[in-house]
Amino acid sequence: MDRLKVAMVGAGRRAAGSWLPTIDVMSDQLQLTAVCNTGAERGEEQAAKYAVPWHTDVERMLDDDRPDFVAIIVNPPQTHIVAQAALARGVSVIMETPVASKVEDAEALIALADENGAHIEVAENLYRAPSERIKREMILAGVFGRVLRGHNNSRTHNYHAVSLVRSYIGFDVPVTRVIGVEGAFDVELHDYRGNEADKERSRHAVFLFENGALGFSHFTSLAFGSPLRGVSSTEFYGEKGMAVGDDVYVLENATERRRIDIQRVTCEVDGQTTLDKLVADVQPEVVWENPFRQYAMNDGMITIASELASIMRAVRGEGPPEYGAVNGRVDREIDLAISESHRNGNAPVDIV
Repeated sequence: MDRLKVAMVGAGRRAAGSWLPTIDVMSDQLQLTAVCNTGAERGEEQAAKYAVPWHTDVERMLDDDRPDFVAIIVNPPQTHIVAQAALARGVSVIMETPVASKVEDAEALIALADENGAHIEVAENLYRAPSERIKREMILAGVFGRVLRGHNNSRTHNYHAVSLVRSYIGFDVPVTRVIGVEGAFDVELHDYRGNEADKERSRHAVFLFENGALGFSHFTSLAFGSPLRGVSSTEFYGEKGMAVGDDVYVLENATERRRIDIQRVTCEVDGQTTLDKLVADVQPEVVWENPFRQYAMNDGMITIASELASIMRAVRGEGPPEYGAVNGRVDREIDLAISESHRNGNAPVDIV
């Protein structure tokens, strides 16, 4: 199969630390054609590292290098501007989140892609992580029956939290109403990521789904590395069982539950241990196989490879992106509605 040409816009931590190495590992399918950023020297450094041209002008890069698609890993307010330049030329894009800061900008991008025969994929990571993939396979297989509640407890925040909760209830089940609450608290003085912290802000949300299911999200400003907090979980509760993090249970009989063992099967690729498949000990057996087992990748790279493979399939005419701009738009609309709710005294906000 012919390699697809991909250009990278952005050269920050995510682009340099995760995306470019994953593209490099997949060099049998992808050809990196250029790196573009606003001029910071890290862009030139990454371009030199992968022996490709370095650009500081997106439109010139698009015209000079003519990639099959563009990976956009930039600050959120700039994402839709870069995407707009690519889509106007009929070049497909995959972008880190959100799809756009404003819902109307997301809608404009969707219209522009349709007008020019291009595709948009949104690099929503969490539900694509292998540990979440196997749980979702079990949900789809009916292991837990209907999922009644999905929870994010400081695992992530904002539109990421919306996506994660939706992945448990079902991406096809609309959220009809949200309630948002914020809190501010004094806490014990402690070190948080090299700074003194004695304050905490928390954000909470309730999602009401069209099918009667509920979603909950909780996030603290001290989530990422505070010794006072720093413990997170994802949870869902169904008719027949539940999952708290990677601890998964089903009802065995009227008085007992059974923990479902999830076996991690690995293989060796180029001297590196990589994931082959995850196997859930249920009947019938539920398996999630790593589609990228031929590459030396850790789980984080597998997640990004999944996103790249999605836009590659779309560009090749093999089907729509797995997540797509519409799901990204929904996540952002719900996220903004939560903010509106807590600004307005925690009043519920309906999603039309």
